[in-house]
Amino acid sequence: MSLTYESIACPACGGTRHNTFLNVDDRFQVEPGRLYSIVECAECRLLFLNPRPDADSIAAFYATEEYDPFGSNSEAKSLSSRLYRLARPLSIRRKASRVVQNLKSGSKTLDVGCATGEFMLELKRRGFQAYGVEPDPRAAEYARDKFGLNVRQGGIEQASAETGPYALITFWHVLEHVHRLRDNLTIAHRLLAENGRLSIAVPNPASWDAQVYGRNWVAWDAPRHLYHFRPKVMMELLMRSGFRPVRAGAIAFDAFYHCVLSEQGGAMRLMRGGWRGSISFLRSILGLNGSSELYFAYKQ
Repeated sequence: MSLTYESIACPACGGTRHNTFLNVDDRFQVEPGRLYSIVECAECRLLFLNPRPDADSIAAFYATEEYDPFGSNSEAKSLSSRLYRLARPLSIRRKASRVVQNLKSGSKTLDVGCATGEFMLELKRRGFQAYGVEPDPRAAEYARDKFGLNVRQGGIEQASAETGPYALITFWHVLEHVHRLRDNLTIAHRLLAENGRLSIAVPNPASWDAQVYGRNWVAWDAPRHLYHFRPKVMMELLMRSGFRPVRAGAIAFDAFYHCVLSEQGGAMRLMRGGWRGSISFLRSILGLNGSSELYFAYKQ
């Protein structure tokens, strides 16, 4: 396997000074034995993978059948796949309820990284015009063929301005994956309607479960996750990108999902993960850092 890695300046602020934060491995061992370095920008404190696979090489790390976002069109074999399928319908309904509040029925929505389209389908059921973009050709084809959805293959740069402007653009656990971080936010800003809403959900490295599991926390997910956003860092990034950001709270199910998958084997894995997930979830209810955080950002 021939893969190319690139060393980069901070994708958020352009800073060139950084310190090593953590070294982690790939949970799928695409390159067995390789460690990946997560660094912290000395200027804005963004955590990012450096060096990282370049845009042409990264596809190799998504090819595994166990990668969860494409579980809809593959057979659930592992614990992670089974958990993902079990919780997904309820999670999708809950996510849709949160992001469409106060939006006018019939408004145009764009789901970036829409995977196999179930979230788009839920928005369509609620009376919204749903559009999507998805870089994985298998997932995009599935969304079109299975649900008849309007999905283009690619990233946000492939979204059609002709079908916009959009009242809502969503990045559900997508922004941590994109190589061109600031460009994605710039394009989203351009595609949004005036006072339109950008919705971003990302894992939170400041969460209780991230501290408990350390380098074994599943949401480091190197090298697929290129960035890790503490809440303050995310808010500042959105402001620099021309948005008015609002921190909207934790994503409830993610605490359980992250904790169960972070456990290191053994018959008690599910029980321990469920218990720690409950603690993380309860802490988020009290207003402390959630395992994953939701942000709204409004076009100004």
